[in-house]
Amino acid sequence: MRILEVCVDLDGGGIDRYLLNYCSRIDGIQFDFVIIDKEKKGILEEPILALGSNIYKIPRQKSGLIRNYKALKKIITENNYQAVHIHLGAKSLIALLCAYRCGVKARIVHAHIAFVPETRKERIIRKILTVPVKILATSLTACGEDAARWVWGNRAFERKKVTVHNNAIQLSKFRFSAVERQRLRQELGIKGKSLVFGHVGRLCDQKNQLRLLDIFAEIIKRVPDACLLLIGRGEMEKEVSEKIQKMQLSDQQVKMLGIRDDVNLLLNAMDAFVFPSKYEGLPFTLIETQGNGLPAVSSDIVTPQVKLTDCLSFLPLNSTDETWAERAIQIASEGHDENAWEKVQAAGYDIDVEAKKLKAFYLACIEGKR
Repeated sequence: MRILEVCVDLDGGGIDRYLLNYCSRIDGIQFDFVIIDKEKKGILEEPILALGSNIYKIPRQKSGLIRNYKALKKIITENNYQAVHIHLGAKSLIALLCAYRCGVKARIVHAHIAFVPETRKERIIRKILTVPVKILATSLTACGEDAARWVWGNRAFERKKVTVHNNAIQLSKFRFSAVERQRLRQELGIKGKSLVFGHVGRLCDQKNQLRLLDIFAEIIKRVPDACLLLIGRGEMEKEVSEKIQKMQLSDQQVKMLGIRDDVNLLLNAMDAFVFPSKYEGLPFTLIETQGNGLPAVSSDIVTPQVKLTDCLSFLPLNSTDETWAERAIQIASEGHDENAWEKVQAAGYDIDVEAKKLKAFYLACIEGKR
């Protein structure tokens, strides 16, 4: 049995981690991947290739819809896929049309995000595109209720036409470790009992790292020896670096760690996680912080469904930088909750359990029962 997963890249973002977490635990299915051809090799490409998967790269739609379509058509027609699972939300039309014309019976479309800021024109275009996407798709899925309603509509969600698949994680990897905390803080050159604040995410407008730096500036007014760990890379890397220099923040104060494959361990080194995103679906990162028991504060634009433990709290995005700083310092004194993972597991975010459900879903889709 062969399934083709279509996404933007495999560079450690939430969608990419979702795919690796699930596909690595589902046996009996050959998973292949289609991503956009880019200069940089994604950090998750090697682990996915190690699973025996193939990774195909096609031109982006902006470089020509026909080129994009023909490249995808060639991949689908040469490999006899029973299902195509597309992770582009309302922008899935070209891939869906291609899968339909190639005779793929199970065509699954996944919504991973909600409440993206958009102009009236952009909103109209999205709504128009969603109509044929819903017609051509045989199954609609989402990472959570907000993403399901925002992309597929309230009516589709309430009529149970959307299946929600949790952004589950391997909880055993994220449980708090005092040994790793000590090792990593020493490795990172963090002095004594300095408070360490952290953020994981693509460096982009959505994740709002420029605002995070303003918040951190308020933190160090109150806690001069505080440190901020920024994990990730992205299109705003230059702007973030320039702002750090302009604010005259030292390498000891702000550590840009880039893409890391040990995020599960780095969470141990932090005292608080600060997440001022402008929009999200149901973010993987906040599931991971709770699995680790790390105190976190998030913007209230994020769905309350992501709150599985008392480790996570919310603040209005438009609260002052001072308010954000004070909350971050407050939760940093609370320490890790070493038993929080149990609540995350009970809420349905244990990958070893959820992967079995996704496999059953795939089989039902291929058999025409979903």
